[in-house]
Amino acid sequence: MNLQSKKIGVIGGSQGLGSWFVTYFRSRQVEVTFTSTDEYSEMASNKELVEYADIILLAVPISSMVPVLTEIYPLLHGKVLIEICSVKKFLIEHYEQLRQQYPAVELGFCSIHPMFGPRIHSLTGQVVLFNHQENLEANTLLGLKDLLQADGAELYEIPYVEHDKMMGIVQGLNHFNVFVSARTLARFEGDFEDIKKVASPPYRIFIVFFTRYVLQNPLLYADIQMNNEYVFEVVRIFRDEMNRLFDIIQTRDRQGFVNYIEEMQPYFQQNEQDREVSTHLIEQLGVYLEKLN
Repeated sequence: MNLQSKKIGVIGGSQGLGSWFVTYFRSRQVEVTFTSTDEYSEMASNKELVEYADIILLAVPISSMVPVLTEIYPLLHGKVLIEICSVKKFLIEHYEQLRQQYPAVELGFCSIHPMFGPRIHSLTGQVVLFNHQENLEANTLLGLKDLLQADGAELYEIPYVEHDKMMGIVQGLNHFNVFVSARTLARFEGDFEDIKKVASPPYRIFIVFFTRYVLQNPLLYADIQMNNEYVFEVVRIFRDEMNRLFDIIQTRDRQGFVNYIEEMQPYFQQNEQDREVSTHLIEQLGVYLEKLN
């Protein structure tokens, strides 16, 4: 199916990924409008938007997903709903409850997770995860996939429970590590510019991402940490490993430190090729910083 023949309505379309999708669809000559909770909303209500659109993209914050889905579900008969929540299990379980509550409402449903932020300018190499589909016409799904793939996106099918388990690592551990490390840097109270000047290129990359994450809306990360039930187990392991390494350093156990690193080497040897990736990133960072000076 050619999406250009359909009308798309984005709920939450003035900010974040909702805004990105509005811009993206319009650049591909797809008819799209949106609602939002600010003065930029193009329609008066979500009800009006659902009545207008053939396909509804639900792109509100994680904490608003359940209330908004509950609001619009009775209106979705004959429509297609696509949600892009970063956490799946709690939302899809609520969707299933609504299906039982409103058996007369028949709709197509698709759950996806774009693994990128709203600042990107190209889909080339960006990952989009497809996590759950129900009652969705094959040509509707293919139309969405074809559009994304034509612009270079990498698409993967991952069931929603497995998705949340993997995001416990990919998002939960990453965000937890970044924020604890960034907070440590802030508490140390060294001069930021001096630290950047003497930082090796790999550590300079860390600082780049500390800044990127810390200066974004913290509510997004709070919702990911607290709504994905698998994050807690991951960060508990992180805490245990932090305490173990802390004890090794505190006791100046040099052999213990060596053993600590060597124990994990077999796991990462399967990813040996990423050493070349890191070299490329470091070299490119140097080129970029030189242009700024």
